[in-house]
Amino acid sequence: MAAGLGTRLQPITLDFPKALVPLLGVPMAQFAVDALIRAGVTEIVANIHHHPKQAEAGLRSLDLAGPPQTRLIISDESSQLLGSGGGIRQALPLFEGEAFFLVNADVLSDLSLKDLGEYHQMMHRKFGVLVTLAILPGRAGAYREIVSDPITGLITRLGQVVTGKPYFMGAAVLEPEALTHLAPGPSEFVPQILAPAVRAGRACAYSANCLWKDVGTPELWFDAHMALLDGIETGSLAEPLRIRLETLNHRIGERIWVDRSLPLVFDRSGWAGPCYFGAAAGVQELPREFGPRAFLYGCNAQAHGPGIGAFGHWLPMSGV
Repeated sequence: MAAGLGTRLQPITLDFPKALVPLLGVPMAQFAVDALIRAGVTEIVANIHHHPKQAEAGLRSLDLAGPPQTRLIISDESSQLLGSGGGIRQALPLFEGEAFFLVNADVLSDLSLKDLGEYHQMMHRKFGVLVTLAILPGRAGAYREIVSDPITGLITRLGQVVTGKPYFMGAAVLEPEALTHLAPGPSEFVPQILAPAVRAGRACAYSANCLWKDVGTPELWFDAHMALLDGIETGSLAEPLRIRLETLNHRIGERIWVDRSLPLVFDRSGWAGPCYFGAAAGVQELPREFGPRAFLYGCNAQAHGPGIGAFGHWLPMSGV
């Protein structure tokens, strides 16, 4: 799911598709693609709407290396945004009657989609389940509560938006039958796909306990950077995420990382971690002083103090 406007993530997404916003230089959609490939997926469908030409070019430039080789298919919604349900409905013929993973591109996670898929297959055989949601226990932030039977695992009802209750983490498995009642056009996932499956007793919850970061606002985007830096420094980050990050970046000091396109030899005596300096488009000279708690992409860091920068936007944040 890569078509969203990214309204909450403005001003970053005013000129940039949300799915391609970077985390330590890696486009967010790349993490979703990596997870799908690890699960054995060989065809990925990505829907686009916001900045469609830029989105398609960026998605097609992602690393799709297998084995086996994976093919990316674009579902174009540039003429009309179809919503979280309508986008899936438009792509339905591309799945050729097979169950498929649903993954949001604006979420960072190390969830095993392979395990999720195997659980769905078991529940599909046992209860005829059409939708399996990956669910996290209550954490910080307010999300719609997902209530499930502790014995069967079937979802019994959809609760209110609250804190501290189990919630959908943006990854699922769907059977095509869960969408066949939908007419083409705009629709939403929860009321028009999930809710009917719950009422029919054909939706279940897969309980996960994993890294999960919503990257929906500039503040949450900053928090995700901090979590990745902490994880890679302490060795607690899942190996696939660590390998992906180290492919693009290198460490030049304690909690200080830079894009590999930058020279290794420069004066960094005034740099303080945690910080990250991304591909420095338009920067003629690297800053003598940089950080701490700064993540910068393509801006002139010398014009600013510690903070958070993105794509030419400088976003001062309280306490940073």
